[in-house]
Amino acid sequence: MKSKKLLERLADWMDKDNKKPQDQREKLEYLLKKLKKKETKLKEKLKREDNKLKHKQLKLELKVVKTQHAKGEAVLRNLKGS
Repeated sequence: MKSKKLLERLADWMDKDNKKPQDQREKLEYLLKKLKKKETKLKEKLKREDNKLKHKQLKLELKVVKTQHAKGEAVLRNLKGS
Protein backbone atom coordinates (compact mmCIF):
# COMPACT_ATOMS: atom_id res chain seq x y z
CA MET A 1 0.00 0.00 0.00
CA LYS A 2 1.39 3.39 -0.94
CA SER A 3 2.14 6.03 1.67
CA LYS A 4 -0.43 8.38 0.23
CA LYS A 5 -3.20 5.82 0.59
CA LEU A 6 -2.14 4.95 4.14
CA LEU A 7 -2.09 8.61 5.09
CA GLU A 8 -5.52 9.14 3.54
CA ARG A 9 -6.92 6.21 5.51
CA LEU A 10 -5.39 7.52 8.71
CA ALA A 11 -6.82 11.00 8.07
CA ASP A 12 -10.26 9.53 7.29
CA TRP A 13 -10.11 7.47 10.42
CA MET A 14 -9.17 10.45 12.61
CA ASP A 15 -12.04 12.52 11.19
CA LYS A 16 -14.80 10.03 11.97
CA ASP A 17 -16.18 10.10 15.50
CA ASN A 18 -19.22 7.89 14.99
CA LYS A 19 -17.40 4.53 15.07
CA LYS A 20 -17.32 2.14 18.00
CA PRO A 21 -14.17 2.53 20.10
CA GLN A 22 -13.17 -1.14 19.68
CA ASP A 23 -13.44 -0.90 15.88
CA GLN A 24 -11.47 2.33 15.93
CA ARG A 25 -8.64 0.78 17.96
CA GLU A 26 -8.43 -2.29 15.75
CA LYS A 27 -8.36 -0.30 12.53
CA LEU A 28 -5.87 2.17 13.93
CA GLU A 29 -3.59 -0.62 15.12
CA TYR A 30 -3.76 -2.14 11.63
CA LEU A 31 -2.85 1.19 10.01
CA LEU A 32 -0.01 1.74 12.46
CA LYS A 33 1.47 -1.65 11.60
CA LYS A 34 1.28 -0.79 7.91
CA LEU A 35 2.95 2.57 8.52
CA LYS A 36 5.71 0.90 10.52
CA LYS A 37 6.36 -1.54 7.66
CA LYS A 38 6.42 1.35 5.21
CA GLU A 39 8.88 3.19 7.46
CA THR A 40 11.19 0.16 7.53
CA LYS A 41 11.08 -0.18 3.74
CA LEU A 42 11.83 3.51 3.28
CA LYS A 43 14.81 3.30 5.64
CA GLU A 44 16.20 0.41 3.60
CA LYS A 45 15.68 2.28 0.32
CA LEU A 46 17.32 5.34 1.84
CA LYS A 47 20.43 3.36 2.77
CA ARG A 48 20.78 2.01 -0.77
CA GLU A 49 20.03 5.23 -2.67
CA ASP A 50 22.97 7.11 -4.20
CA ASN A 51 21.05 9.69 -6.23
CA LYS A 52 20.88 12.89 -4.16
CA LEU A 53 17.48 13.95 -5.46
CA LYS A 54 15.88 10.58 -4.78
CA HIS A 55 17.63 10.45 -1.40
CA LYS A 56 16.08 13.80 -0.48
CA GLN A 57 12.62 12.66 -1.63
CA LEU A 58 12.86 9.44 0.36
CA LYS A 59 13.97 11.37 3.41
CA LEU A 60 10.95 13.65 3.14
CA GLU A 61 8.57 10.73 2.65
CA LEU A 62 10.12 8.97 5.66
CA LYS A 63 9.63 12.10 7.76
CA VAL A 64 5.94 12.26 6.79
CA VAL A 65 5.40 8.57 7.59
CA LYS A 66 7.13 8.94 10.97
CA THR A 67 5.02 11.98 11.83
CA GLN A 68 1.79 10.24 10.89
CA HIS A 69 2.81 7.16 12.87
CA ALA A 70 3.47 9.32 15.93
CA LYS A 71 0.09 11.04 15.55
CA GLY A 72 -1.65 7.69 15.22
CA GLU A 73 0.07 6.34 18.33
CA ALA A 74 -1.04 9.41 20.29
CA VAL A 75 -4.64 8.89 19.19
CA LEU A 76 -4.43 5.19 20.08
CA ARG A 77 -3.13 6.02 23.57
CA ASN A 78 -6.08 8.40 24.01
CA LEU A 79 -8.52 5.71 22.87
CA LYS A 80 -7.05 3.13 25.22
CA GLY A 81 -7.23 5.65 28.07
CA SER A 82 -10.92 6.32 27.43
